Amino acid sequence: MGPVTSYGTLVVVQAALVAAPARPWRIASSRLLGLVVPAGALVLGVAIARASGGADFLTALATVATPLLAAGAGWARGWRAPWLAAPAAAILYLIAWQEAGTVGDAAGVLLIAGACLTATAVVAALAPESWLTAGLIGLVILDCVFVWGDRQVEPAMQALQGATPPSVGTGTPLPALQQADFGTATMGWLDFAAPALLALLVRHRARAAVATGAAAGLWGLLLLVTSPIAATPPVLAGLAADRVRSARWTGSRSREGEGSSGASSASGSPARSS
Repeated sequence: MGPVTSYGTLVVVQAALVAAPARPWRIASSRLLGLVVPAGALVLGVAIARASGGADFLTALATVATPLLAAGAGWARGWRAPWLAAPAAAILYLIAWQEAGTVGDAAGVLLIAGACLTATAVVAALAPESWLTAGLIGLVILDCVFVWGDRQVEPAMQALQGATPPSVGTGTPLPALQQADFGTATMGWLDFAAPALLALLVRHRARAAVATGAAAGLWGLLLLVTSPIAATPPVLAGLAADRVRSARWTGSRSREGEGSSGASSASGSPARSS
């Protein structure tokens, strides 16, 4: 599979995560968590991956935690039939474990996407929307710094790529779910977590999804001149598209309200004068 198809498939998954239905629920309202958790997850992940034995730890953790998180996506996102996510995660895990090539890659990508839906829903339940938005923007900035500034992401990705998942007995190693690999393209967990979080911060998910997908497709042209690239910046296009649409909708509603108020005063004036 060529690089364009491989990268394009992961971009489609990013856009789908933005469009994923969600009914956010709230447990607490911590500004600190909203601001720190998105970027902190990147810092912690890179630090652990680059530490001695860190990549093996993250690989083993992802092998176990990913299907469990994916199984809870329905409940975390408030879907109408939340229980369906659990058997779907089990089937995908089995496919990712037993199948090689494109089929196994696709199953692994979907599992990671489902896990990100759950993880971001939990974070969103603990922090206010405005601070989560600031945290998402901070994640994008830090991602760019790590990729192109001090270049910490590339060695972390290489360490994760070389890590081997644990095995059950002497059989086939469990699926590698520490990164989203499809064909020749690779994205990290946070490259999926960012659009999954965006879905909880926008009103017009379909519009934000289209903007994110289009921006990600154009952003991928950078791969012609440099690799790796930061894959989180396209979510800012989705965020901007939603904010522009929301601002226009609010302005339109405001003008309609002013118009109806003026008509009421005009029609009421003769009645009062009589």
